[in-house]
Amino acid sequence: MSKQNLQTLLQRLGQTVGIADLALDDDGYCLLRLDGTLDIAVEFIEDAELVVLTARCGALGEQNREAVLQQIADANFYWAGTGGGTLSTNSREGMVYLHFRESTAHLDQARLENLLQALVLNSERWGARLAATSCAPAADTQAAPSPAVPGGLFANRA
Repeated sequence: MSKQNLQTLLQRLGQTVGIADLALDDDGYCLLRLDGTLDIAVEFIEDAELVVLTARCGALGEQNREAVLQQIADANFYWAGTGGGTLSTNSREGMVYLHFRESTAHLDQARLENLLQALVLNSERWGARLAATSCAPAADTQAAPSPAVPGGLFANRA
């Protein structure tokens, strides 16, 4: 039932945004591209009845790497700088990703839309931050994390 709930929500979302065939594939996966630049992966985890929403924020550059990794760790603390998601790095690719996960058993349209909005806004914000810090002097990267756009999981504590 949980996967079917997610399929139904994705169909409704697709109708709202003009993507008639928005759906999970046979492997429980769907990829959306927004504005030709931001890819959002929607993945259903059957064993746990979860949806995982993922967006690539940008490259983790060599310059200021330690400071940026500290900012990522700080942002992940109580999800204060991520809007409720979790930032991660993929060392093989040299990229930073933002993930949200949610049970699909009782997921509704409003919650899915809120999660997607938080994912988009926060991944764009982190993408801009990564681009800026990759070429900024080391001293500029020590600033405290800016507040995240809430995803409705927790009150913004930043």
